[in-house]
Amino acid sequence: MRTRTSQKNPPPARRANSAAFLTLAAVMLPAAPPASSSAAEAADSLTAARQAYERRGEPAQAAAAVALFAQAAAADPSSYAARWEGARACYAYGTYTLPEDRNSERIKIFEDGIGRAKAAVTLRPDGVEGHFWLGVLYGVYGEARGVLKSLFLVDDIRSAMETCLKLDPSVEDWGPYRVLGRLYFKLPGFKGGDNRKSREYLEKCLAAEPANELTRLYLAETYQALGMKQEARAQLTHILDTPPDPRWAPESPWVRAQARRLLAGLR
Repeated sequence: MRTRTSQKNPPPARRANSAAFLTLAAVMLPAAPPASSSAAEAADSLTAARQAYERRGEPAQAAAAVALFAQAAAADPSSYAARWEGARACYAYGTYTLPEDRNSERIKIFEDGIGRAKAAVTLRPDGVEGHFWLGVLYGVYGEARGVLKSLFLVDDIRSAMETCLKLDPSVEDWGPYRVLGRLYFKLPGFKGGDNRKSREYLEKCLAAEPANELTRLYLAETYQALGMKQEARAQLTHILDTPPDPRWAPESPWVRAQARRLLAGLR
């Protein structure tokens, strides 16, 4: 059994050397930055990222938002907002800024977004935004790779949206209904694709938030697939004749270009 031994006081010379060493160490070691300084730096990074995101209609600002949210997340490892908002910025940049002929870049940015959304979910499992953007990014990543190559993601997308419906179905203009409606439209029949289910979810989403142009665009495509040309035309005309919602103004030019293309094919 171990016993505690007593320790004699060091001789005066040792005490003097120890004191000198401690004094020297105190001079040589840099002082730790105050916690308030680190918090202010993280807050400034997040503010800059959000400002860039608000101007995401400009390609340089859309790219800057992606980088700045990464800096904000690095500055504050506990920041849920920096991660889910960074995931959203990756979605916006890859979907609305990068052209489809730069598909390899789009795939990389969507992979980046998936990683950020996963980190957000880890930080806050009950945060609806993390789950929502994780499911959305799985979807656009799968489309960029090719639907048939990405069928393994279907269950993950559906699971993310089901979680959102439990936590807060109103997230992103009742986005879980929009994502599920689009999922059923895009899937091949042998994997559960069903245009009637797509219509059901998208009509439910539109009834909850009529101002969302993307919901109307997706619903028009589903109506067209169901042979409902008059209904499809009505949705596309509404998009083109109505001023865009200021919240989604940066995305509106892309949505309206798609609407004009679809409308031309219905005439």
